[in-house]
Amino acid sequence: MNGPVPQKEPAPGLAYFHIPLPEYAKFDSSNFTGVKQERISSASVNSGFFTTLVESGDVKAVFTGHDHVNDFCGKLTGINLCYAGGFGYHAYGKAGWSRRARVVVVSLEKPENGHWEDVKSVKTWKRLDDQNLTGIDGQVLWSKNFRSKISLILKLVLQTHR
Repeated sequence: MNGPVPQKEPAPGLAYFHIPLPEYAKFDSSNFTGVKQERISSASVNSGFFTTLVESGDVKAVFTGHDHVNDFCGKLTGINLCYAGGFGYHAYGKAGWSRRARVVVVSLEKPENGHWEDVKSVKTWKRLDDQNLTGIDGQVLWSKNFRSKISLILKLVLQTHR
């Protein structure tokens, strides 16, 4: 049996760290999925790291914690900025608000030849620590098919306007 097939293009990058970037504060309730229940506790100085991520072109999502009762996820300049949600019982929370953890699933293409190929999609949702382990707020953060469709549409638009 042959080994895995190399990616044809860069895989979508995912970044994980604890303290949210200042750009998380740019969201309001109209442009994200989930809840914002406390202020964004980012560094007081903007290091420009988000700009670097945007310029790299391959990072599609950033996941952070720190603010335990925020669990939102929104897209800014092509990058999804997502909170993990407060899932531990060792730190503060909010009465009546179930602890939760963000789940991230990266799916690979697997054609008929049985070899795993390029990344197909990146999806996320939150799993609540309730009696049913309820899943909420499902989102597709990145999809190769969506990207391919957009590329095709752009090509068609450019061809018709020549």
